[in-house]
This record gives sequence, C-alpha cells and structure tokens, in this order.
Amino acid sequence: MARVALDLLGGDGAPEVVADAVVTLLQDDADIDLVLVGPPDLAVELLTVRGVSLARVEVLPAFEVVPMDANPLEVLRIDAAREVPRVSVMVAALAVNSGAADAWVSVGHTGASVTAAVLACGKVPGMTRPAIAVVLPAIEGPVVLVDAGAFLDATPETLTQYAMAGWSFARTLGVVEPKVGLLNIGHEPGKGDELRSLAFEELAARLPPLGIDFIGNIEGGDAADGLRAQVVVTDGFTGNVLLKGIEGTVAWAAHRIGGAYGDLAPARAVVREVASGDFAGGMLLGVNGVTVVGHGSGSANGVRACVRLAARAADRGIIDSTRSLFASLVVEDGG
Repeated sequence: MARVALDLLGGDGAPEVVADAVVTLLQDDADIDLVLVGPPDLAVELLTVRGVSLARVEVLPAFEVVPMDANPLEVLRIDAAREVPRVSVMVAALAVNSGAADAWVSVGHTGASVTAAVLACGKVPGMTRPAIAVVLPAIEGPVVLVDAGAFLDATPETLTQYAMAGWSFARTLGVVEPKVGLLNIGHEPGKGDELRSLAFEELAARLPPLGIDFIGNIEGGDAADGLRAQVVVTDGFTGNVLLKGIEGTVAWAAHRIGGAYGDLAPARAVVREVASGDFAGGMLLGVNGVTVVGHGSGSANGVRACVRLAARAADRGIIDSTRSLFASLVVEDGG
C-alpha cells in the first residue's frame, strides 16, 4: 500500500478539483493512503462539504504556493531554510524525503514541483538533472516520452541519462524489454542537428553494454504507435511540443470523428479516457523520491490518475531500480 502526499493548492482548478479527486480516490482506491498538503481549515471545509470522513485523510499544513511569475528556486530555497516550510510543494516533497509519504503529486507550477523535488529529495547519483517522463496513449502502448519539459535544452550525456531512466520507468510499467529510440526527423543515422547526431553516437555506445536495446532514430509518428520503440528520448523543448501536439490532435480527431458520425459522445469518452489515464501526469525521473507532476487541464480525473501513477511507481520500486541502473553505469565506467 502506497502513501501519497497530494498538493491541495496546485493547479488552475485547485483546491476544488483536488478535493473532488480525493472523494473518488477514497471510494475506489483502498490501497492508497492520502496525505493532503494545504491549509488544515480549508482541507477540513472542502472534505466535510463532500461528505469525506476526516479520519481517512491526514493533512500536512501548508499555506503558500510559488507564484507563476516568481523564480521557483529563489522562493523554495527560502522556504526550505524555514524551521517550518509553508509552500505546499516543498512540504509535500519533504514528506517523501522524511518517509512520511512514499510519493507526492502536484498539478500546479511544473518548475516549482521540479525544484522542490530536487531540493528536498536530491538527485539519483549519476543523473545530472531530472527529466519528466510522460506515458503516451500509443496504439501499442505504453510508450514513455522523456524529457517532456523539465529542462528545455540537453546534451548527448543528459539524453543518455534520460534514456536510462526512461527505460527503467518503462520496465516498472510492465514493458519487459523496452526499446529506446532517439526522436529525430528521419530514421537514418546522421539525420538531424548536431545534438541529435552526437546523441546518436553516445546512445549507441553507452546503452548496449547496459543491456538496453537502442534502435536508433525514430520519427514523431513512431511515438504514437509504439511499434518501433517504447522509450522516446528527446530534449525538453521538443518533447513538450510533441506532448502538446498529441493532446491537441486527440481532441481534434475526436471532434471530427464524432461530427462525421453525428454523435460526439463516444469520441468524448475516448478523450476522457486518455485524459484520466497515465497520460495525465509526468513522472519526474532522476530524483530520490517518487514525484508526479500533472499537466493539462488538471481535472479531478486527471488528479486521480496522477495519484494512481505515483502509487504504482512507489509500489514497484521505481527509485531503487533507477539507482541500481545508474550504479551499474558507474561500475561499467570503472568508478
């Protein structure tokens, strides 16, 4: 059973949609314990109105969020230095670091969530910086896209680290032997810009000795079918553009198909299914604590999906498996 800390204050629809998600989680997910992070009085009010027994949810006090126009690092460094932190993402991340929770979730400010996770939990040794991994709604899924927006730029070395962490994550999702592909503008070696060319060489040299199958370059369409690769590696800028493009395409296709057949209900059901699945949240890879960052609209179903993803990753030991893989890299390098 996983214990998940949930940020009450993060997201455009917070705190109401988070409270709505708590109701459905308590009804449907008896194997998940919830720790709600936010103002206690507000949490009590929201849960009482919804008929939730306060005995079933622990509340960790937090009273502030990182403003969208603020520098998350500056705000959270100050908060971490307080005797009692007050910012919700920092309180949630510290709960994981202290062992009070097994995982934490926020659907708020992505930069703040990434920064809080690094400050509170630290990075996995061997991982230069974390990356966001999103499970794409592929035909032959799951397909893990990494990085989906934690950092805009990348180097061949960080892309190799993303590939390793994404491969480990895919295995926790049940993919037995994930294949890794480098997102590019064509399948042939030598395609793309300098980063892609150098990354291809780095991935081809570093991954096979670790038992990871690197299949070379893949195109954007390959990410949607899951036939060639189950882990798609790219920089955060490109990955986020691909992610938002997929979101828009799913909505567009559903609308057009529903309109053509005169009934939007089935198409909308598909969109809801995608939005309420693993696609709703991004797993932050490379930090020493299970962290899920929500993206998209932040609906109650999306929040619930993020919590379920976090619980599953914690139960299946994503952190330990990632550490073990990077430890084997150190041995391979003779460290």
